[in-house]
Amino acid sequence: MQTRNLNVIYGGQSYAGFDYENLPLPAALIIAAAQIDQAADSARGLVVGDPLRAQEHDRAAAEARTFAAGGYAGEMPAYVKAWADAASLDPQAAADSILVEADAWQAALLAIRTIRLKGKQDALKAVSHEAAEVVADAAIAAIRESVQGVGNAA
Repeated sequence: MQTRNLNVIYGGQSYAGFDYENLPLPAALIIAAAQIDQAADSARGLVVGDPLRAQEHDRAAAEARTFAAGGYAGEMPAYVKAWADAASLDPQAAADSILVEADAWQAALLAIRTIRLKGKQDALKAVSHEAAEVVADAAIAAIRESVQGVGNAA
């Protein structure tokens, strides 16, 4: 976690350019929690990239699930077809590969959320600067690890 040149507003007072250990404990806890959020934001960006691309992938996954549930019969949905054509895959292989990727994204996003929420709560409940820093460092490392090899982080 970053511990130098920190900025936070706490209790109506602005702390600009402070070192972590010199902040009042409540302000330090806010900094620790905020850094966990920042790591989660960065990790989500690594997985999904652009938010509009994430919507595109969600749409492709929805179409692929419907197509698979229907036994891969009938007209291939447009988003599945786009991938099938691009990757030279048959309809079932295209749908299945979309679903594998979508499941990996969802697992990574859930891991990020779980680690972020738990880490923030633990950091905000810490009773010392050191304890909050340990919690934040562990959460940040776990968040980064949870996205290795998934989506755009692959």
